[in-house]
Amino acid sequence: MPKQMRTSRELHVITSGRQTLEEVLRMAEAAYAGGMDYLHIREKQRTARECMDWVRALANVVPLASLLVNDRVDVSAASGCAGAHLAYHSLEVSDARQVLRREQKVGCSVHSFAEAEQAVTAGADYLMYGHIFPSGSKPNLAPRGTGELMKITARWTVPVIGLGGITPERTAEVLAAGCAGVAVLSGITNAADAKAAAMAYREALDRWEGNEK
Repeated sequence: MPKQMRTSRELHVITSGRQTLEEVLRMAEAAYAGGMDYLHIREKQRTARECMDWVRALANVVPLASLLVNDRVDVSAASGCAGAHLAYHSLEVSDARQVLRREQKVGCSVHSFAEAEQAVTAGADYLMYGHIFPSGSKPNLAPRGTGELMKITARWTVPVIGLGGITPERTAEVLAAGCAGVAVLSGITNAADAKAAAMAYREALDRWEGNEK
């Protein structure tokens, strides 16, 4: 896989939990070619062994350093991937640090200023805030918009990745709110052409010329 030049604005893609490994392999390889920076293996229904199998298989089509495992800190540590992404039900950041390697990232999902403060104080390397816009994966929850998001990005320098209903056309609004990048689910995982879909987000990220944090 050729080394690719990336901007500081990140494109994260999150697996849906509804695709087979073979489908995700094809999607991930195409999305990486289109400009994806990180793939989150978010497979709640799978065992630790299955998640490890996924990491090993995916590392054949994207760099291991581009893979994050959601919730399964044990798999993240054992595989040596980019790190672990923690949800509300996951280990605390401090506990995850005890397991992970020094160079691995710890990210946290947050949904409010208070949760962001807790994660930053605990030492999270980045935050993922959502859902910002109406999202098919959260049909019964009202979107949070960018108001509180702007308060979070103004308060701390920890990178914040925006999540939820983000299209290439809405990417600029998320970056203008102070985000360091965007996270995408169905916009890429369900796309007929994952490479083209990723390229559309990558172009929107690279095109934005607002103030850098």
